Amino acid sequence: GTASDSGLLEKTITLDLAERARKLLVGRGLEVVQTRTADETMSLKERATIANHQRGDIFVSIHLNSFASASKLGVETYYLGPSEHPDHDAIAAVENQHSGYALADLRTLLDGIYVDARRDESKRLAQSVQQAMIKRLRKADPHLEDRGVKTAPFVVLVATEMPAILAEVSCLSNPDEAERLGTAAHRQAIA
Repeated sequence: GTASDSGLLEKTITLDLAERARKLLVGRGLEVVQTRTADETMSLKERATIANHQRGDIFVSIHLNSFASASKLGVETYYLGPSEHPDHDAIAAVENQHSGYALADLRTLLDGIYVDARRDESKRLAQSVQQAMIKRLRKADPHLEDRGVKTAPFVVLVATEMPAILAEVSCLSNPDEAERLGTAAHRQAIA
């Protein structure tokens, strides 16, 4: 994952966010399975296998963006589909590194996936999550950019067997956003 100039690590922040979200969901009577509960290395293939083995109803992958320009920030949510822009391909390439899948495996997974009913369910989930995050996070930053709902072929979206999204919930390369991410209150708002 990425890191801020101040030393915040994506892997640490996203694990904290996942645990906060888990507590909120369990408090509402939902069952939650996390693919990672400690600072451990796990391939994307292993994460998808856990989700599929547990027969999850939905899969949410939590990430923090990093842009070349420190002034860029915003929240965006992806669901499975062909990339709509070269920037999405670049993000997918970074996220898909060390996936545990060979290129031939990905081709097999991708065959026929775009016409699957999960795509429509994933799109609705992505839209709902994106709207909720923007509504909540604009309370702290009224100028937060809504980067929208997009499609991209992230491995964790291809390999899971349930509606799945990848949420870029903040931007670690933006100094102001990184400072907010350093606070428990902001991380709770994201969760």
